[in-house]
Amino acid sequence: MSWVTLAPLSLMLALGTVLGRAPLPLHPSWSARLLATTCATTAVAALGTGAVVSVNYAATLAPAAAGRVPEWALFGDDSPVPHPVGLPAALLTAAGLLAVARTAAAWRAELRGARAQMREPLATDVPIALAVPGRRGGVVLSRGMLRGFTAEELHVVLQHETSHLRHRHHRYAASGALLRAVLPPLRPLSERLRLAVERWADEDAAEAVGDRALVARTIAKAALAHPPAPGPAGAFADSGVVQRVEALLGAPPGRNTVTGPLLCMGNGFVTSSLTSVTLHLDHAAACVLPLLAAR
Repeated sequence: MSWVTLAPLSLMLALGTVLGRAPLPLHPSWSARLLATTCATTAVAALGTGAVVSVNYAATLAPAAAGRVPEWALFGDDSPVPHPVGLPAALLTAAGLLAVARTAAAWRAELRGARAQMREPLATDVPIALAVPGRRGGVVLSRGMLRGFTAEELHVVLQHETSHLRHRHHRYAASGALLRAVLPPLRPLSERLRLAVERWADEDAAEAVGDRALVARTIAKAALAHPPAPGPAGAFADSGVVQRVEALLGAPPGRNTVTGPLLCMGNGFVTSSLTSVTLHLDHAAACVLPLLAAR
């Protein structure tokens, strides 16, 4: 086993830890894109690395069966995987896949429940607004939201939720949920992604209604009476209310028309390049190490 195999995962873990603690000086739309890409890439790197190590560990335990495994799935140097590495990798990978399956099932159940309530307002006096993705989706409001909010405030709510639907923010939320399921210690990164998505919708609503203070007041009003409800059908005021209100009371963020795309492209380029280099180094080790051993 070559420790170079762990390089992509190590880089993504370090990047995820840093981005989970340090706020990005970008427009929320670009922050959300960068954080979502990092969440998804880190989760895939963890599962992929664990799967590769597990397959090679199985080949170590049963060398006779290794011939049935595709060559690309095996380490280039054919070195055995030690038990202290292989066994935890196999167990953690299995646990990660199980957590992903449970998360996906829970999301599907929540979406089915939300879509079943699309025909009429939610029968509750708590002010709730949900963006339900999909062909049969839309914006769901509660009876408390319709009765307790003015027409201007409802306009803010609808603009905010419509932004979620228009930009398919449920996919961003899915990448954060995937990361939480696979790597719970990186939950701060998924929380920062969730905040960026809400800030993105807030800015869209503020631009549509032309009154940032009104958007801030509406968010605060909804948050005072609404418990958090994370998920694919996230509620209007369910994340980082204080930060969102403070941001709306300040000046609009810059668009980052150059910096934002460059950072997102750079993130993907570095990740893909490192993965490619790792594969080449792994195969190079298969050629170099026997020559060194012969000397």
